[in-house]
Amino acid sequence: MAQAISLLKESHEDQWLQEGHFVALQFDQGWLVLMMTGREPSNYKPFSFGGVSALSNLSDWDEVKDSSNRRYLEPTKEGFIKQIFWGVTPPKARVFFQYPSRQDRWSLIAVTRTLTGAIGYVDGEMSPFNGPFSKKTEIWTVYQLYPAFNIYNPTNARMLDVKSHFDIMNYTYKIVTDKVAIREFLAGERRVRKHTVGGIDPRPATCPDWLVKLNIAPDKTDLFKFTRELGY
Repeated sequence: MAQAISLLKESHEDQWLQEGHFVALQFDQGWLVLMMTGREPSNYKPFSFGGVSALSNLSDWDEVKDSSNRRYLEPTKEGFIKQIFWGVTPPKARVFFQYPSRQDRWSLIAVTRTLTGAIGYVDGEMSPFNGPFSKKTEIWTVYQLYPAFNIYNPTNARMLDVKSHFDIMNYTYKIVTDKVAIREFLAGERRVRKHTVGGIDPRPATCPDWLVKLNIAPDKTDLFKFTRELGY
């Protein structure tokens, strides 16, 4: 009798940060180091993208908004930051991703991947609606910076309703402005969670101006420039 093999996948919940933990976020301008000061979980289940015709995609990119154009994945104010994981159903539905909105991700080559192609998507088989969610779906958002999604149906039958489950941790934070500590975090000498916002191709997401103005050391050093000069 063949032996059954069970593969255990790490829960995305193991990726949440606790109060007092640190995260280093890489933006196009450089690194931003934050300490979490508080947290609150939330979720959106299900979020409906609507129906998708056979061998077709959504006509517009979806920023996951309500009827008043408020984006669920964008923090409501400057003092919050969100960490997000997600899954989708039906399993064959392919989710394509932009972050920030209008910046395609996961293309692999210099030519932007197409929504009807086989490159650069997550489907429900990779990240199921009820989990375990793929680490590939991890998103960090700050005020004025948010993603957008599109759906492709690769089957020969209409998908009546493509749904997503977003699991979200909302944090309050404090910007780390000590240059010695920042160097130690980026060098791996102190424990920190690192994440490139959006991805590296063609470049990380651009940090909003309001946050750039806050990422300043007590001696007035531009900390984004400082981290670039460190070479990390």
